[in-house]
Amino acid sequence: MDTEKSYPPEQGYPPQQGYPPQQGYPPQQGYPPQQGYPPQQGYPPATAQYNPTAPTQTVIVRQTQSTQPNDYLAFAIFVTICCCLPLGIVAIVQATNVRSRFAAGDVAGAQEASRSAKCWSIAGLVTGIVLEVIGVIIIIIYVVFIVSVATSVADGLDGFDFDYYK
Repeated sequence: MDTEKSYPPEQGYPPQQGYPPQQGYPPQQGYPPQQGYPPQQGYPPATAQYNPTAPTQTVIVRQTQSTQPNDYLAFAIFVTICCCLPLGIVAIVQATNVRSRFAAGDVAGAQEASRSAKCWSIAGLVTGIVLEVIGVIIIIIYVVFIVSVATSVADGLDGFDFDYYK
């Protein structure tokens, strides 16, 4: 079952020996001549043009040389890890905004982000401390309740004869 399939000729392939050139395509161009070799037929000799230009210098001048506002990043990370995760994450985002805005030249925006990072960090710290105090109070109330129930049960069993069931 040897059936030969006929494929259409591909564009860009050079003609093979024994086959006619492809119809409808322009002849393929060769490569430019290399040094030391004669130029190929059909090509003009290669000419190199060099246009030297003087290097230019670019000078960037900042109008105001101010220092970066405090970003409170360490404070925000501490609040995130130890106190209040949601408020700490917001504080970290604001702290990173301080650096990016200052790098972009927005000093006023960096100062605003600095104030915002400080406020979110303080809010997270206060929230964390309040929640810890409430948690300790709840634990104390729970322990006192358990101890009081245990002593009242023990007091109720004073008249019970444990040897009765032996």
